Amino acid sequence: MERDLTVRAANIKTLGEFLPWDYECDEYIDSLREKCRKKQRTGVVNSLVAQIVRLEGVRNTLHERFVSIGAGYGGYEKKGYTWKEIETTFRNRVLTGAVVNSDFIDPREFLENIRNTIIERIQSVMAEHGNVKINTAFNGEFIAGDKTAVKTITTKNQEIHPTSDLQERYTKHVVDVIQASLEEFQERDSGWALSRILNLTIKVNKLNPLRAGCHIELPRKIMLKKAVVNVKSNDNTCFAWAVVAALHPAEKYPERVSQYPHYSTVLNLCGIEFPVTLPQISKFEKLNAISVNVFTTQDSKIVPLRLTDNKKEKHVNLLYVYGNNNAHFACIKNMSRLVSSQLSKRNGKKYICDR
Repeated sequence: MERDLTVRAANIKTLGEFLPWDYECDEYIDSLREKCRKKQRTGVVNSLVAQIVRLEGVRNTLHERFVSIGAGYGGYEKKGYTWKEIETTFRNRVLTGAVVNSDFIDPREFLENIRNTIIERIQSVMAEHGNVKINTAFNGEFIAGDKTAVKTITTKNQEIHPTSDLQERYTKHVVDVIQASLEEFQERDSGWALSRILNLTIKVNKLNPLRAGCHIELPRKIMLKKAVVNVKSNDNTCFAWAVVAALHPAEKYPERVSQYPHYSTVLNLCGIEFPVTLPQISKFEKLNAISVNVFTTQDSKIVPLRLTDNKKEKHVNLLYVYGNNNAHFACIKNMSRLVSSQLSKRNGKKYICDR
């Protein structure tokens, strides 16, 4: 059906021919979307998404030819591309979408112009889901002599956290990777050359960084400062143990849970689910009259990830460390020692404002 619609589209010459084709294409795309919403194997859904995006690209091209800009038909707005979102049934998938090209010829120009559209969509889902994992696929039509084929360049999955610089990530892991792959592919002896940019698809999945047995070794640079207590637990309750370590410091072997009262005896965890996510911390603060700041590492520096709205008499600073698709809370016992080297080269204690 997709092939039939595509072949017929190439022969449409009048608005009268376009309108019934457009209606039929719309019906078929709706049927593909409905299949995407049903439980399917990953490969099947990916194939359906690819069909939808290709047909949307053909429709956009015909819309430009036969529908007046600003006429209100389908809400089309000329800007060289359109964003299409597709629902799927993957358990952790929070966004499947594509930017369909209509005007751009140069790949880098296309990728740069759609940058803000992609980043806005990612920011929107991160506002609800926090950490995510994304990958993109650049689809283009290539020619070699009298042969034509659609080829795809896929980027690797990238973990995106609240502290990630989305602009930098997009440049490094999308624009640069796709551009380099295109140049490498076309410089080979394959004879294939990009003739038309079709689209860039994006898939965003929830990333639950905390899993059972979430203990992570701290980076060596942090360990050497001896400013962080990293309690080793065999479950996914590192947040609770980190808070206990801050409130009830151990005199020796601070990494052992046996040196502390059990968290269930000193903390109110009613309604708190493990592993604890950042949004749950506000609820924890209210239940326990304890304020919590959370810091993380970015570009080898310690940066704030979450700052409390109301510092209380009982206050703890925690370090949130990522690694191997997991994340882990540890207790910051000496903030000055942890961050002093990034503030000044002079030795001596620094007094750090919690805000």
